[in-house]
Amino acid sequence: MPPHDGAGPASVESAPSVTAMPHPNPLHIGLFAHLAEHRGTVEQTYLDYLDLFEYSESVGVESAWVRQFHLAKPDAGRLGGLPSPFVFLGVLAARTTTLRLGTAAITLPLERELRVAEDAAVLDALSGGRVELGLANGGQPQVAAALGVTRIDDREQSRRAYLDAVDRLAAALRGEPVSPDGEVLAPARPDLAAHIWHATLTEHSAFETGRRGEGVLIGTTQVVPGEVSAAAYHRGLRAGATPRLGLSTWIFPGRSREDALRRAQTGLLAKWEWAKDFLPAADTPAEVAERLNLHYGTAADIAASIAQHPAFAYTTHIQLQLDGLYRDVQQQKAALALFTGEVAPELASADRAAVAA
Repeated sequence: MPPHDGAGPASVESAPSVTAMPHPNPLHIGLFAHLAEHRGTVEQTYLDYLDLFEYSESVGVESAWVRQFHLAKPDAGRLGGLPSPFVFLGVLAARTTTLRLGTAAITLPLERELRVAEDAAVLDALSGGRVELGLANGGQPQVAAALGVTRIDDREQSRRAYLDAVDRLAAALRGEPVSPDGEVLAPARPDLAAHIWHATLTEHSAFETGRRGEGVLIGTTQVVPGEVSAAAYHRGLRAGATPRLGLSTWIFPGRSREDALRRAQTGLLAKWEWAKDFLPAADTPAEVAERLNLHYGTAADIAASIAQHPAFAYTTHIQLQLDGLYRDVQQQKAALALFTGEVAPELASADRAAVAA
C-alpha cells in the first residue's frame, strides 16, 4: 500500500484510561504479518519483517505469527506473499531466543499433513520448542488446481476431511505410527501437538475448535463478527480446558484520532476496496476504520478502542497487526514500542471477564 507520513509522539491525554481490573489469565502480546502488502519487492518485505520481528522480541513481544499465501497475479494487484512459512520462521528462529514462532495459518488442504508435521517438528526442535502451529481449512480453487490438489466442494465434507487431517498430523507429532510398517515421525514432538490453533471463519467451526480444546485465531475482517466466533469458542470449551484465543488487532498511532485517521486514509481506503464486498457498507473513513477494526489515535485511544471491542473480553492473545499503513520499518518499530510500552499495560488490567477460568 502507499506510504504515509510518520506519526509524531503520541499523547496519552486525549482519551479516558481503560478501567483497571486484575485478571487471572495473563494477556499475551504477539505480532502478526500478512507479508502480502509491499512497499517494495516481495523479497524486501521478507527482510523488513525479519528485522521487525527481531526488534519485537527486544520490546517484550512474545510471539511472531505469519500467514501463508500461495502464488501471485501481479496484473490483478496480487503481488504474492509467503508460501513457505517454516523457511521464514527457521531464519527468524536463528535471530531470536525467546520469541514463539507461529503460523497463522497453514492452509492444510493444500498440503500433505505428514510433510507439515515434519517441517513443524524440525523447526520446533531447532528453535527449542517455540512453535505455535496455526492451521486453516479452505484454499482458492485456482491455487488448488495449480498445486495439483483436488478440492472438496461440499462444506461439511471439507470440514470433516480437514479435521481428520489435523488429527493425523497431531498423532504424527505425538510419535504414533504413520505407516503400516509402524514408522514414526522423526523427530517426534509430542508437546507441539498441544500447540495447534485453527483460523476459523464461522460460528460453528469456532465452537468445534473449543470442543477440541485447541486454540482459535480470529482475524480483523470476517463476515461473522469476531465476538460471535469468540463466544462460540468459549461455549465449546470443556470444563477445565485452558482457552487460547488469538485476536488480530490492527493499529495506527497518531497525535490524535483525527491525525491518525487522516494519515491512514489512503491505505485504509485501499484495503476497503478488497473488503467492501463482504462487510457492511461504510460511507466515511471513520466508518471504514470501524468496519476493518482499525484502532487508531494516541496510546490511550488505542487501548480504550481495543478494550471496548466485543471480542476482547474473550481474548488471551493479542496478535498485533502493523501491515499496510506504515511508511517504513522504523515507523512500524515506533508503533510497536508505543504499544508494548503504553498500550499493553493498560490492556493487561482491562476487563476480560468472558475468558474462561
